[in-house]
Amino acid sequence: MPETSIIKLIRDHNPLFKKVNYLLQDGINVHAGNMPAEYNFIEENINILTEYYDFLGYKLQNYDSNFYLSVPRKDRYTSFEYFSKSETFLGMYLALKFFQNTENPTFNADELFEELNSIFPLENLYEIFVKRMQNFYESDKRLETVNENYAKTLRQLNKYNFLDIVSGTPGNINYSSIEIKGSIKRFFDLALELYDKQSEEEMDIEEILNIFIKDTEFDNDEGADGEWE
Repeated sequence: MPETSIIKLIRDHNPLFKKVNYLLQDGINVHAGNMPAEYNFIEENINILTEYYDFLGYKLQNYDSNFYLSVPRKDRYTSFEYFSKSETFLGMYLALKFFQNTENPTFNADELFEELNSIFPLENLYEIFVKRMQNFYESDKRLETVNENYAKTLRQLNKYNFLDIVSGTPGNINYSSIEIKGSIKRFFDLALELYDKQSEEEMDIEEILNIFIKDTEFDNDEGADGEWE
């Protein structure tokens, strides 16, 4: 029986194929800048891998020297099925910040949180990063819980290769300096979709993200660790 191209590729490049396959199916961006071996492997075998992932029900995408998988949703593909509501929300926010500071997209994570807290009511942030609640009231404990889950979300975006920790550590990321990477532009497309739903008038960051808050169904159990009613 003749050997298929994908079987030959797996046999000849088994360790590298397994690593690339794990990265892509875990929602991680494979970027030419910091994963050159993995990126070049995909690029050199693009036709075989495209056919392989099509068979599995994915679509192999390349956006600005950045390979990733998207998955089918209704009649189109989306790259956001992997990501939680908090990751998508924060990803859009960081994408907008990236385009405002393309020459030096480096920020203090704690200052970014303070900025979010000044733009959005705590109830909305709690809804995004923790869960939706009836009869919500503000408290220091709930602000602390939002901050903790904000840090968890940043760690996930770091794992997915959307940002780098310039100074600090993943364990203390909410007080670290972070660099937003070009791969974050994937989330800007979703922000543009939300923008297109509205009028052609210019919109601020908070207006675009408020559309996301209002138009999205939330998982009530998401991110509620450590919160007692």
